[in-house]
Amino acid sequence: MELQYQEEIMSKILLKINNEEELIYPANGYILGINDFSSLFNKTYSINDVKDILKTNSDKEIYVSLNRCIFNDELSKYKHVLEKLDELGLDGIIVGDIAALTYNLKTKVILDQGHLNNSYYSINHYLNNSVSGVFLTNDITLDEINEIRKNTKATLFKQVFGYAHLSTSNRKLVSNYLKHFNINKKSNYYMIKEELSNESYKVIEDNFGTHILSAHPINLLGYDINTDYMVIDGFLLNDIKEVCDIFKSNEISRKKEIDDKYNANDGFINTKTIYKVKSYDK
Repeated sequence: MELQYQEEIMSKILLKINNEEELIYPANGYILGINDFSSLFNKTYSINDVKDILKTNSDKEIYVSLNRCIFNDELSKYKHVLEKLDELGLDGIIVGDIAALTYNLKTKVILDQGHLNNSYYSINHYLNNSVSGVFLTNDITLDEINEIRKNTKATLFKQVFGYAHLSTSNRKLVSNYLKHFNINKKSNYYMIKEELSNESYKVIEDNFGTHILSAHPINLLGYDINTDYMVIDGFLLNDIKEVCDIFKSNEISRKKEIDDKYNANDGFINTKTIYKVKSYDK
């Protein structure tokens, strides 16, 4: 029997917080990074900081993101932090590691596994195992998003603006490269050029490894994305208050304005992934 759960949803806007000033930007809610357990946040917070933000933003939905994989020697601290967050009355805790599903948290658990949440079969499996919602991967098309929506009751989150995450390695690839070639250089991010496409991608190294982001920010303004939440992320971008204003008021006619200002594009929203086997002459 085919699952059919779709109903039209008025998506809420969530802003991933990368600096203090963004806590006054127009959005239905905010996503906060937490010290030691969040990657690709320009700013992270302590548990006491989160308590203060909750008090001063009672009209907003507040989520905390622990969006990276956890190593065995971190599990005790990870569980402790989750249990403390569970006492705060958050609207949700976003996790990248399914170890969190074993801790019987009272707060809604949102799964953010990068490129893995692209099928309603797996999403419904997690929905039956302590998960309330998921972040959809940026690798799927609008038709595939709508197919997932039709076949799951999970709360769905989708990034609609900002650099898309492409890959992460636990290795310190940048540091090793600089050391090997005896290069004395330090930067918030580095660039790597892909010769075939002639595109340059941002590379970030932090305490948790090396991350590669898309060559251009994605901008999905104007697409009829039937998810519960649309997420705006200004990581490595200049002030994005105007982007929040435009998305919040759904000013579709200003899409090109955003594209031009941030050199943004539509990502994979209209590009179906096709795998082809090709033979090469030796």
